[in-house]
Amino acid sequence: MKILMVLTSHDQLGNTGLKTGFWLEEFAAPYYVFRDAGVDLTLASPNGGQPPLDPKSDLPGSQTPAMMRFKKDETAVKALANTVKLADMKAEDFDTVFYPGGHGPMWDLAESPVSKALIESFYNSGKPVALVCHAPGVLRHVTYKGEPLVKGRQVTGFTNGEEEEMKLTQVVPFLVEDELMKLGAIFEKKADWQSFVVTDGRLITGQNPASSTSAAQALLKFMSASGSESSMDKVQIEKKIYEMPPREGISIAHFLTVADIERSARYYEKVFGARILSLGDGNAPGYLQLANIWMILNVGGGPTPDKPTVTLSVPNPARINSFMNFRVADIQVCYELWKGRGAEFITKPIPKYGEIRCYIRDPDGYIIEVGQSTALKYG
Repeated sequence: MKILMVLTSHDQLGNTGLKTGFWLEEFAAPYYVFRDAGVDLTLASPNGGQPPLDPKSDLPGSQTPAMMRFKKDETAVKALANTVKLADMKAEDFDTVFYPGGHGPMWDLAESPVSKALIESFYNSGKPVALVCHAPGVLRHVTYKGEPLVKGRQVTGFTNGEEEEMKLTQVVPFLVEDELMKLGAIFEKKADWQSFVVTDGRLITGQNPASSTSAAQALLKFMSASGSESSMDKVQIEKKIYEMPPREGISIAHFLTVADIERSARYYEKVFGARILSLGDGNAPGYLQLANIWMILNVGGGPTPDKPTVTLSVPNPARINSFMNFRVADIQVCYELWKGRGAEFITKPIPKYGEIRCYIRDPDGYIIEVGQSTALKYG
């Protein structure tokens, strides 16, 4: 696995005359999470060479195990002193990208056309993007299909309360929390200085320095899940993996006519953890994978060159349009998790025909029957 870590080159804290830069813990902790996992790491910054360190991040009372390990690690110190230039980096050469924070990125990376284009290239090619603390502010100009990347997505980042406690509310060029909310993001947070990470599809964000390790671990977990062959016949619910019968050698395909391919794909990605394989191209449909289920998404419309005699009706979300069936091993876990992610349940889990079942309506009016075997046996 190849990961690009992008650090700031900016060292001036506004007009205060004080120094800033990257936050040491936000670099060191993820660096060792990645390196200990055998990741091939590349460090980059806008100017190349040694990125500036925020002196406040290296105070005696702020030392962490990762920071102390870094200072004794000649290989790591040398790598940081010789970052490559960001303009020379291409998304096609890496599997994902991670942005450590510090106040520095708010001045250079947040306004960098190079950084903006790089993040868009990663995301457009189906690769995840991870940022921690102030670094989510780097997304302020990043777009996806003509709209802010963060619009409608769950994110976190350095909070207004944390910035106020730093006494820098009037110094920074913008407040991360306010900026992301202004762009239409669903901003989530925990108490100030508590570790908190949000994963929404391929976008992973951490709230503050305490979230650095967790954010890096969340990225590795995402990469592991998306690359796992076992995802063909299993579904992961938080830390548990459930098999979804029918099992070996069987795949199920559902063809859905939808009003908007991306909207439907994002729904199944967010609620059920489906993997988006394609959002379609021209007249091509979108493809999703959830365990052994393949979902084909097509928009309504008249005949096309590949379907010269077919007209697909645009669904009416106020009516039941079709019916799907998901098999799970623990329906109560799925009910609680999927409900928390925005699924519209028509019923709670109830006993029915020797099973426990519940029903979901998706945004296009499709009904999903979720079933867990009890008296009946599958596989």
